[in-house]
Amino acid sequence: MGQKEKIIDLLKLNTTMTQGRLAETIYGDKNHSPYIYAALFKLVSDGIVTRTGSNPSYYSLSGLASIIPQKNTKSMKIGHDISKDVITNKSLDEAEKDVMSTDNYGPEMEMITRCLIKYPDNTDSDLVAMKVGLIDITNSTHLSQHKSKISMVELSNIIASIPDIDERIKSGDPEVVNIIARSNGKINLFSFATKYCCYHNKNLYGRDDYSILDTVLKDSLPRYFEDITKGQIQRWQNSYNYAAYNDYITKKLDELNITTDFRKRKFDWFVWYKNR
Repeated sequence: MGQKEKIIDLLKLNTTMTQGRLAETIYGDKNHSPYIYAALFKLVSDGIVTRTGSNPSYYSLSGLASIIPQKNTKSMKIGHDISKDVITNKSLDEAEKDVMSTDNYGPEMEMITRCLIKYPDNTDSDLVAMKVGLIDITNSTHLSQHKSKISMVELSNIIASIPDIDERIKSGDPEVVNIIARSNGKINLFSFATKYCCYHNKNLYGRDDYSILDTVLKDSLPRYFEDITKGQIQRWQNSYNYAAYNDYITKKLDELNITTDFRKRKFDWFVWYKNR
């Protein structure tokens, strides 16, 4: 029996349930709530299930009365609950606004954009070094902790020596991420490489070809999607298979019918803001 059928049967039996309660009944654990999101969202979209209220929302079969339990204010706790992080066009757009309205991250994004527009090319190693430093500091990629394995001079020269790097980043070539990530062979700079390519591709060229990978994404994705594990993400990183990771994010956004502009960038902001 698939998830949709299980959800329908449970709502027939219980009339009204939250997403967390549905997940707990199906999987025995509320932490699996994100796993039923896609099936539940599809049932709502098809008009089979009705959603009422928010924080939490209550679900019932269409045509049946939705009975929403009274809230017990004495026992309610305010805390982080990832099961309420619904991934929609609206929630991604709202996440972008939340991030850009912060006192630090928003202005830093504007600074990165100004600098990339002013110094767009990646063929001059000195200019590359300045951009590497800017992205490193604003994104906490901690490159300075790895000076014993790679220096700023060496990394900047590696980036500047990539053939046709600017055209390749503009067109979203995933191999550029792998080249930067491999660096000198002594260290894996996968996370930094995704950010360096993403910022140029989006902030400079107005495109959305690259998905960022960092610790927050690696830890959080398995909590949103049941078909991915932290181990699988790590294997893609270890084998420098950025295309596989990027294609996975594209597939999941397609499955969720996410059509908002810059959806990959907004998804990164969404996950980061909810789980930072």
